[in-house]
Amino acid sequence: MDDRPDDRYERALMEGLRHPRPDIAQTCAWILGQRRVRAAVPALLAALEARSCDIDVQAAIVTALGQIGDPRAFPALARVARQGTVPVRRVALAALWAIDQERARPVLEDVLATDSSAGVRSEAARLLREETPGARTCPSPS
Repeated sequence: MDDRPDDRYERALMEGLRHPRPDIAQTCAWILGQRRVRAAVPALLAALEARSCDIDVQAAIVTALGQIGDPRAFPALARVARQGTVPVRRVALAALWAIDQERARPVLEDVLATDSSAGVRSEAARLLREETPGARTCPSPS
């Protein structure tokens, strides 16, 4: 079976999520998110669990999941938004909002009301004020 070069590259990126060097895993997550590789969601979710001590890697994984936009990531992101480290909680809120604003709204409202970090609460408030993408209107000329 001949694999397309993109398939081999994406598989190598998914394998890179398990690399012992955090900078390599972080870069792999970033590229997978930029390429919006939907097939990488299970590997990203597994790495999110396995790399719980690598804050920068977790933040890159969470960001990638938000960029990919696959609803399968929603439960894990909702958990991380409530229980992760502060930097990871902040990016998890944005990832949830990017995936499904309607489902994310109650999570963000809960975080806004209960999170111990002012920065996380501020991010929740900012997202809740944000308009739906594509629905922004330009100011009318005077």
